[in-house]
Amino acid sequence: MEWFERTEDVERGLRLIPRLGEVMLDEADEDIGATYEAVQTHLRVPFVNFLFRVLANYPPYLSFAWNTLEPYLLTTGFEEAADALRAQALVEPVPDAGDTKLAALGDIEQLRDFTDTIHYVLPKLLLVSSAFDEGLSGETGAAHGPSEVGVQSGVAEGATSLQMVGDDEATEEVEEVFEEIRNRHGHPDVASYYRGIAQWPEFLEFAWGRISPLVATDLYEERKRDLLEAARSSVFELPLPSRSEAVERGINEEQIEELRAILAVFRFRIIVDTLLDVSLIKALLDGPEAARSSRFSFAG
Repeated sequence: MEWFERTEDVERGLRLIPRLGEVMLDEADEDIGATYEAVQTHLRVPFVNFLFRVLANYPPYLSFAWNTLEPYLLTTGFEEAADALRAQALVEPVPDAGDTKLAALGDIEQLRDFTDTIHYVLPKLLLVSSAFDEGLSGETGAAHGPSEVGVQSGVAEGATSLQMVGDDEATEEVEEVFEEIRNRHGHPDVASYYRGIAQWPEFLEFAWGRISPLVATDLYEERKRDLLEAARSSVFELPLPSRSEAVERGINEEQIEELRAILAVFRFRIIVDTLLDVSLIKALLDGPEAARSSRFSFAG
């Protein structure tokens, strides 16, 4: 079995995540609330991603793991590592929009801004989830990480969020698309990106219809493996939140195994799959070259 398959962990995580649920911002205690604020200012996006809302079920772990990585998240080195992942995330050949007038499918500027924001943060989430997971596996990483801070903390100018469409709000047609996305990817829930763009059902249906034939193809899976390998290599240049320190913080062995199962789902399924999908949708909106970079990157 390849290192990135972790089938048993993924299956366990898929059972755990729905059972645990998410800790939303208005439910978070003071410590987790502070972590959520730092997530937004250090990943430079105006929301707290699903990964952290699930890990918040283990407050001592999330606080310590985040604090270990936080000093490096605004460095040029970390930004460049995320940029490198984004640059190689596009599955080709890219489907095109054909004769479809995208502006007729929804508010194209809001869709573009939100797509750009998610496209910016996903490589960072892949690095963070990889670092957390490798640390809990016993890896220690580097003694020191990159030190050159490239930007002040804060949400990137122009980064946006959208209200997510819940299952109880979705039309029958949208729920059918959600169900297909869940089933095709084997995810416990629909990624927040899809719930956001579902405000414009015609665009959701169009975009998923264009990219879904590529999902799980040999090309898609090859690109996925390349991204996972590259992310793993990059995080070894950072100090990792270690298993031994997690134990010192009161995280028991059973909880560590639960955390590794949860991280396996995010690292090997949700985050990397969504990065591949969103890169394709970015290419639909603005062309392949635009999908290889982000206007929000400060790395030059």
